[in-house]
Amino acid sequence: MLALENIKKSYKGQEVLINASISIAEKEMVSIMGRSGAGKSTLLNIMAGLIKPDSGRALFNGNDLTAIDEESLAAFRLKHIGIVFQDFKLIPSLSLSDNILLGIYPRKDIKDSDKTSRVNELAERVGLKHKLKEKVDNLSGGEKQRVAIARSLVNRPVIVLADEPTGNLDSATSDSIMALFRELHQTMLTSFIIVTHDKDIAQKTDKTYVLQKGEIRS
Repeated sequence: MLALENIKKSYKGQEVLINASISIAEKEMVSIMGRSGAGKSTLLNIMAGLIKPDSGRALFNGNDLTAIDEESLAAFRLKHIGIVFQDFKLIPSLSLSDNILLGIYPRKDIKDSDKTSRVNELAERVGLKHKLKEKVDNLSGGEKQRVAIARSLVNRPVIVLADEPTGNLDSATSDSIMALFRELHQTMLTSFIIVTHDKDIAQKTDKTYVLQKGEIRS
């Protein structure tokens, strides 16, 4: 489904990724471990088509993401990719429901009533339907991440990319978020790629890769 082939990426002459290759199948839940600065976020951004590598290919169902234009990449991400960030990337002044809705709002091929139904369904799945109208600013860190996870899934993507999703959370909350990922993976049949520096978090996925010295090792 998603594959990186011999990816190279440098910033200001500093090599971040060197011949990085990985293949993710449908319905997998994997983690990619690496220390801070190892290039984990760069790797996810290339997977999402947010940045292009210096060389190598990023393939989705055989289609080379590095060879298509920005407009096509944006359409691809909207329909196929969900992203969860360490710092949530929510709008504090908006309600929980409006923050989830932002993930699907640009879709012209889905009726407004269906968008609302999906928002309600995802809020229930992450255990926050009773707070639909609550402003995100009033939520705890764990609740904010649950909103971000719901937003990442509202387009029913085939793959969710999570960048240090427990990095700002305490141990107990991190465990609950990983349990939620596991439940959603099993019930929605979505692939999850979770990058983390935390071995305990990585062990909660089905398979772990290590990003070290610019290369991915199993």
